[in-house]
Amino acid sequence: MALQSAEGRIHLVTFVRDDPEDPVNWPKWKKVSVVMMLCVLAFCSVFGSSSYAPGQQQLERLYGINEIAASSGLTLYVLGFAFGPLISGPMSEMYGRKVAYMLSWPLMIVFKSLLVRFLTGACAACALNNGSGVITDMYHNDIRAQSRAIAWYSFCPLSGPCFGSLVGFFVAATTNSGSGLWVVRVHFFFAIACWPLVFLLPETHGPSILSKRAKKLRAEGNENARAAHEIHKESRKQILQKHILRPTQMLLYEPINQGAAIWISLAYGIVYFFFEAYPVVFIAQHDIPFRLCGLLFLPIPIGQFLVVAPYERITRFFSQLPLPGIEKKGVTPQPAEARLKVVLSACLLLPVSLFWFAWTSGPETHWVAPALAGIAFGYSMMAIFMCFLAYVSQTYTVYASSASACNVFVRSIIASAFPVFANSLLSSVGTKWGLSLFGFLSLGLIPIPLFFIRYGEKLRERSKFAQEARKILEQMREGQEGTSEKTQVESDAVELESEAAKGAKIEQREVNSSLEAV
Repeated sequence: MALQSAEGRIHLVTFVRDDPEDPVNWPKWKKVSVVMMLCVLAFCSVFGSSSYAPGQQQLERLYGINEIAASSGLTLYVLGFAFGPLISGPMSEMYGRKVAYMLSWPLMIVFKSLLVRFLTGACAACALNNGSGVITDMYHNDIRAQSRAIAWYSFCPLSGPCFGSLVGFFVAATTNSGSGLWVVRVHFFFAIACWPLVFLLPETHGPSILSKRAKKLRAEGNENARAAHEIHKESRKQILQKHILRPTQMLLYEPINQGAAIWISLAYGIVYFFFEAYPVVFIAQHDIPFRLCGLLFLPIPIGQFLVVAPYERITRFFSQLPLPGIEKKGVTPQPAEARLKVVLSACLLLPVSLFWFAWTSGPETHWVAPALAGIAFGYSMMAIFMCFLAYVSQTYTVYASSASACNVFVRSIIASAFPVFANSLLSSVGTKWGLSLFGFLSLGLIPIPLFFIRYGEKLRERSKFAQEARKILEQMREGQEGTSEKTQVESDAVELESEAAKGAKIEQREVNSSLEAV
């Protein structure tokens, strides 16, 4: 719809109530279909990182390289996850969500065929970075449905590496050493099979939809039709500041963001450390057949599922538990800090799972014992991800995407380094002490959630970016309240003010989810 105004003035193009082109008003079946496609694409993106690992020994024999050089393929792919969002993020806001997918996916396939692992990972990062924005576009007015969709969307990329490793071991075991690159080819064919989903994805970015509608109206003769996105277009400097400078500042100066990034990076990095540790533990020390080693990763996604399925019940249960000596007496904790009780339980369980895995990893213990430790690890990892990211989202609100960007960057950098030193660490100190190292490290980080539970409210009050975000939200609400009683046809100045508030509301959809929050 185009708002009518005086002759020769700008006609603002907006969504009307129950507009069928507004993603919020799409039927349930369509929204669920889009979420399912996003999950498959995200799963495929991370699948390629771990399916490579089981073929490293074949690559060593095929090309005569050492372990570090062979593991660099895994390292470079994950490193691409860190830098890809720096391109796909701004692209999705400037040209739309679908455009980012349409460009990145075929490039990922091309780079995959050329064995350029870093660029393949950078292109794959689009499916990991932009999906939560698509979900928020559709569900921003239904927080419960949005949380469920984000939870399942989070589960796919976090469980995908485990399934990728499972397939990788079967592929590597059934191909001879002269065909070692089949561990790479299997993801190449998987990506091609998923390519049609990219074409089926509808555009959900509100400003892009309205810009297209305004362009159509201008072609039909209404030369003054404009979308708010076209009028209030960000400059290149603003885009650079939004996607690079602001996340850097938040990482350097925001304690809440720093603490969340440390814990998330540790949990994420350990997963990629396991891709090097599991063959040592189960093949070398427990004589598990090579082709079956990938099955032993399945307890990790089982543990992750135990968080995703009953997530709301888990949150309610832990938020009501008292913490004497940590919570202040007579003071009811804020909802944001109450959620961190789930994180605290996960941060306590993570070192337990690591020590469990470490000290049952030897050949004197049945292989089932270290395998079951994966359930506890998967549970703690998923809870740490979801709850810390939700806490960051509630803290920084409209700046949550910037906080998410620095989290993605840090965890990808750290995870890319873990496979490089994994073999040398395990060979020098053994699996028991090598894995225990991460258990001791996680024990040393437990004060972080305790500190946030007790002093999180004060930290949020003193945070520069949290307070700026709060003021912006207040202005948005004031603008919406001030324009809600006005008629649809008014002066051009009032229309511009109303549409600016609406544009800000559309932008808020992108940062209102618990993942982008990931």
